[in-house]
Amino acid sequence: MNTFIVNLAYHIEASKKYRKLKKFTYSVLEDDSSRYKKYFDFFMIFLVLSTVAILIYEVNHKLLPWLDSYETFAIIVFIVEWLGRLWVSSDIHNQIIKDYENSQLLDKTYKFSKSFKTIVQKKLDFIFSPMSIIDLLAILPYYRPLRILRIFLIFRLFKILRYTNLINQFSRVFVEKRFEFFTLMIMFSMAVIFASTIIFIYEGAGLNKNINNFFDAVYWSVITISTVGYGDVTPITMEGRLATLFLVLGGFSVIAFFTSIVTTALTERMTIIKEEKTISEANRLKEFIIICGFGRVGKVLSDELVKINQKFIIIDPDESILEYAKSKNYLAVKGDATNVSLLDDVGIRSRATSIVATTNSDAVNLSIILASRSLNPDINIIARANNLQSKNKLTIAGADEVVISNEIAALVASEYIGQSVAFEAIDDILLESEGATMDEVEILENSAFIGHPLNSIGISGFNLTLIGIINADNRKEFKFNPKKDEYVIQSKDILIVIGYKAAIADFRIHLLSNKPGAF
Repeated sequence: MNTFIVNLAYHIEASKKYRKLKKFTYSVLEDDSSRYKKYFDFFMIFLVLSTVAILIYEVNHKLLPWLDSYETFAIIVFIVEWLGRLWVSSDIHNQIIKDYENSQLLDKTYKFSKSFKTIVQKKLDFIFSPMSIIDLLAILPYYRPLRILRIFLIFRLFKILRYTNLINQFSRVFVEKRFEFFTLMIMFSMAVIFASTIIFIYEGAGLNKNINNFFDAVYWSVITISTVGYGDVTPITMEGRLATLFLVLGGFSVIAFFTSIVTTALTERMTIIKEEKTISEANRLKEFIIICGFGRVGKVLSDELVKINQKFIIIDPDESILEYAKSKNYLAVKGDATNVSLLDDVGIRSRATSIVATTNSDAVNLSIILASRSLNPDINIIARANNLQSKNKLTIAGADEVVISNEIAALVASEYIGQSVAFEAIDDILLESEGATMDEVEILENSAFIGHPLNSIGISGFNLTLIGIINADNRKEFKFNPKKDEYVIQSKDILIVIGYKAAIADFRIHLLSNKPGAF
């Protein structure tokens, strides 16, 4: 029996369909970064609110047949959802495999009963968890013959807490500030008990007809300290009125303390929510660039990336700088770009294609390079060097390209002084002004022109000028103005051309759809 169960567990583990189904179920029910969960949450919130509306409508109206069918459908969805959460709460087969391998390692006989107890315990932990109980209680109002169960319809509203991440974020405020709230509760309780005792001693002996027992005194204290003051219980003695004055002043202090705690906590939580939202948006990006530092260089780089529709995310520790980035609708997150965890969260391992270190500190840029290379050995790293002595250090650390901004500025100035007209013409091309523009055209792997000479692509027919060719696999080797009848086109060749945007777009279509000699 034990052997059969272990073999079955290994068979389930090896089943690709099973793993895909469980992964999909988990992404729908639990994974906050999954797009499926987002749609599922909207659907469940609508289902919860509509079924509560039906139950309220039923109080004074006869339930229509189609509404009854709709609620039956909703209850089935609730049950399936609960069963799905029960399923993904733990992996039964993985627990069996783990216990079996541990027993083999310790040279002991495997007993399924031990695994069974662990599995049952994990399932029971889920079943008796607060949210699971809410899910179960939300199903009970469907049994209309027991009218007393209708009170449980309120638990369907509590289910919304599961599907609304924003409410969950705010609920954490009370958990994180539990010490402050506990202190506030003690202060409130002491004030209420103290004031209630005084008013009951001086007016509870038949002097005040509205204070017949100690609960009436407590009621008066709570109403007064909360500054509500209904007026149904009013002190009539001098001692009672003095107690009221002190209680009102104490009430303002308690309210001020409570407001201060909540405001501070919500401000901190809102910052965290914004950062998590930004990271969540970054997780949905593919082939984007990470810009570390949003100073002068970072701002110019971001503006240029927007022009070519390149996706990017900015990381900077300065809140005021990030506000400017967000005002331009740039995706930006506050944090230290040398933090390995932050880089991992924004997707440097798989989705990011390049990372650019543009801070004004060479030491920080060096740390960014080391952190980035440790997470993704293949990522393209471009670093800014603020002085010439740091260039070799950044290159040794792992930067693919090192740019010295001051050196570039000096070279540009010297070129402009020597050849101002030619420089302005090239500057207009590079900045994509009204006239021509410079662009890259890549030869894709499925192109029909691969293996043919360069003159077979008919570049002159598009009024384009070829500057040179560089291969994507070897970017260090640039072939300037190659001979068109001798150079053979290779896969991943990148043609550097100058011409009008429309002509370059037509040329790209030509390379994808036509064959040599078709132009």
